[in-house]
Amino acid sequence: MKQKFSRATKLCSHRDYQIVYRMGKRYASDKLVVFYRVNGGNKGRRLGITISRKWGNAPERNRFKRIVRAAYVAVYSELPLQFEMNVHPQTNYQRLTMQAVKREFELLIKKIRDVSQSRTKTSR
Repeated sequence: MKQKFSRATKLCSHRDYQIVYRMGKRYASDKLVVFYRVNGGNKGRRLGITISRKWGNAPERNRFKRIVRAAYVAVYSELPLQFEMNVHPQTNYQRLTMQAVKREFELLIKKIRDVSQSRTKTSR
């Protein structure tokens, strides 16, 4: 399935990124750092990918972005409806595979669900 990333499905402006950084949470693993925000307003699920020049040349950076987008598409239906995330690489990002990133996203989704379920239980 080919998924086109329209402007509505991406974090586009500097302001969007800053909101995710300031109001969101951070999930870090040895491969990725993900800043995310649940209940990000009425804009739906949105993705941002940040990788600077210090991480390598353009083909390496583009490969990272392509892998992250493919993993995002694979877990898209499992994400909360109002979810914004920005993904950064960690060391050894050149060895990442789409399956590894997908696994990281699934762990993040599980963590979000566990937290939201524990909040629901404590509020009862």
